[in-house]
Amino acid sequence: VDSLSGELSNEERKVLEEGLQSLREDSLIIDEPYKLFKVGKTKIDAIEAPGSTGLEQLQDTTIRDFSIPVDMHHDTSTFYFTYHGFIDTLQIFYQREITQTFDGVRMKLSNIGVNKEISTFDSIKVKCYNRTCSNDQTTIYVYF
Repeated sequence: VDSLSGELSNEERKVLEEGLQSLREDSLIIDEPYKLFKVGKTKIDAIEAPGSTGLEQLQDTTIRDFSIPVDMHHDTSTFYFTYHGFIDTLQIFYQREITQTFDGVRMKLSNIGVNKEISTFDSIKVKCYNRTCSNDQTTIYVYF
């Protein structure tokens, strides 16, 4: 701003200084999350899924790997991850096989994938460790 002082009117100088101040404030706001992102220790503020309860154990954590529950009544589940004021969406699809057992109901998933039209993470990779992409042999990696 000082090097341009002879070329700017007072109003232009004021607008430029206000813009620079705003950039300084914004950089301070995102500095802490950026440091956490950089070292891979982003703290998840909340994970939510419509109609789901039981995600509380995943709140306020820096856990990198965890299992998320899916909707037993639908062939898709949508999750909203909140961290540092950002929200990302992950929607997965799958085929369900529900069987009655002596001790309750069991559900096995297969053909697990990610709906990339709805999911908003920067990058998502699905890694299947068997032919059917079943729930006990599939990992979904999300990057932001």
